Amino acid sequence: MRVKIFREDRLLDDFFQVDVAELKHETFDGQWSPLVRRFNLNRGEAVAILIYVQDSDRLIMVRQFRYAVHVTEQNGWIDEIVAGVVEGDNAVSCAYRECIEEAGYEIKDLQEIATIYSSPGITTERIHVFIGYCDQKDKKHAGGGVESENEDIKLVELSREEAYNRLINRRIKDGKTLLALQHFFLKHPRLMPQ
Repeated sequence: MRVKIFREDRLLDDFFQVDVAELKHETFDGQWSPLVRRFNLNRGEAVAILIYVQDSDRLIMVRQFRYAVHVTEQNGWIDEIVAGVVEGDNAVSCAYRECIEEAGYEIKDLQEIATIYSSPGITTERIHVFIGYCDQKDKKHAGGGVESENEDIKLVELSREEAYNRLINRRIKDGKTLLALQHFFLKHPRLMPQ
């Protein structure tokens, strides 16, 4: 399928970029669409990691303030898995770094479970989602985020039962966290609460 770009402009160039384009795309019947205007939030690559501490049988998430959540729910604090933007490295090294910065854990075994578009209708952001396996002794750093990035992060440790109950009772509101927990319980059915 083909696309014809007639015009592209950058509307914002800051922490992320916002572009607007005028374009036509081929339709499924072989014709061309009318001229349409489309926006793109250029965010780049990101990582997200569900940490499983095997010897304590706990799942690690983080709680932090998110302005977009505040705007829609009037409570901006949300529990989600560790996440961060890939900047000058690759997804794997970024995942290891984010686990240390946000949660304080040095991950021993990192397994990628998916690469997803966070919202393909509006952003280029792709998220590499991982499960990170470690033990209690691997908590070697304070965590809590990076002060220079104004991060204020609280660790949330959940038993498998607590995590599963949050999942089935629709208390997980972050998409990447939902995906990671579902994958975890599908991959490890013996760890699913009875």
